[in-house]
Amino acid sequence: MHDTQREIRNVALLDLTGATAAETLDGVSRIANVAAILVPESLLGRLMSIPMEHVAATVPVPDGKPVKVMSGQVLMSGEALANADGPADQVLVVSGQLVITTPVHRVGYSHFITIGQVVAPVGSETALGAGLTRMSGQVTYYPYAPGATVRVLSGTTRLTGAELANPGGQPTDMLLGVGQLIITGAVESVGYQHIVAVGQLLAPKLSEAALAGRLTALGQIVYYTANPRLFEGKDSFSGGFFELLEEPTTLVLYGNFVFEDDVSPELLKRTVTEIVLNGTVIAPRALVPMLQLLTVARNGRITTDDTE
Repeated sequence: MHDTQREIRNVALLDLTGATAAETLDGVSRIANVAAILVPESLLGRLMSIPMEHVAATVPVPDGKPVKVMSGQVLMSGEALANADGPADQVLVVSGQLVITTPVHRVGYSHFITIGQVVAPVGSETALGAGLTRMSGQVTYYPYAPGATVRVLSGTTRLTGAELANPGGQPTDMLLGVGQLIITGAVESVGYQHIVAVGQLLAPKLSEAALAGRLTALGQIVYYTANPRLFEGKDSFSGGFFELLEEPTTLVLYGNFVFEDDVSPELLKRTVTEIVLNGTVIAPRALVPMLQLLTVARNGRITTDDTE
């Protein structure tokens, strides 16, 4: 909160469940750029009287009940939702992506509120349908076999084709990738009963046949033809970088990147087979069409260096 402007702004989750009186909001003149607001039902009227801008969701929560708030990317088992050791009147609020790794048979919270995507195994439909009190987002179900051991990979993870053979594991095992899963090298055999890609999966084009029938994609699949190089965060690329590449390359870009003036369209086309972009690329205007042509998957934008 900025004391001079008396504003609340630029926060992902504004949790007001600890507020007990309308006077708590008296010093707030404006709320802006907030993904979700949690507010006791008794304070909803007072909150709505405050000018707001770019607030995605406002979620009323019952007064007088203990509230458990989880935000971001949340992984939990189906058994955890039974809340066996918690108070029966407890409220669970999940803001973000909730990934459930085993079937849900019972929801033991008095109120279960989700803001975002819920990913759960098949067999959870009845319990989640009955247990979800309020939801903003979608529920997606993935295949699950009773008794399967689930291996969870989160964030950006690289696996070799040999690791997909699951040495030391069981044929009934499942692989659950949450985030970006990059498979490198030849895939000769798949030792998992099922692979579930919740986010983005990158795999060699030649592995498509080996993965067929074993892969469920709840996000995006990209089959690449040249060896990938992954860059995360912020970086800039000069012509010298591309001149040093000894073989065609797949560029995987997660973040914000700048292509410098000495990168020509001809040089880029000669050295880069495809681009996978999650973020922003800034480049000279003459290079933008080639970047757009080579980008086979994009979540973000490609813009010029002379755009304000």
